[in-house]
Amino acid sequence: MSNYRSGIWAGAVIFLLALFLFVLSLQYSYSSVLGPGPGFFPTWLSGILMLLAIWYIYDSVKGKNASSESWPTGRSLKHILFIIISLVLFVILFSLFGFLLAGVIFLAMLFYKEYKWYTTLLMSVGITVFIYWMFNTILKVYLPLGGILF
Repeated sequence: MSNYRSGIWAGAVIFLLALFLFVLSLQYSYSSVLGPGPGFFPTWLSGILMLLAIWYIYDSVKGKNASSESWPTGRSLKHILFIIISLVLFVILFSLFGFLLAGVIFLAMLFYKEYKWYTTLLMSVGITVFIYWMFNTILKVYLPLGGILF
């Protein structure tokens, strides 16, 4: 498939996804007594995504999105697959053991190639605990501690 047509197809798929999300966002109230309601951000974000998809399709027709690489290969493909597998593992561990353990393992998997083991462990635990604290204390969105363990 030529780069011309693949750009149009990619833009069309993104546009349809954004349109679907836009329609779903209309089910929520746009504003509330305190300001923006639950439908405010989804409506704007999906609308902006639709505009960007149209812009991408336009650039594809003009030939501005042509790329010599059609699909990642070799080392790039391995990195992408590793991240996808890590995300799937995070979702599984999150449902079984909660946010803290899943977060530490997920971040450790992403950091282990770049840092020494003690730096990886310290950053993974520190970032996960900070995010957990921020969500529970400041945002009042309670993340589960554990499914099976607690």
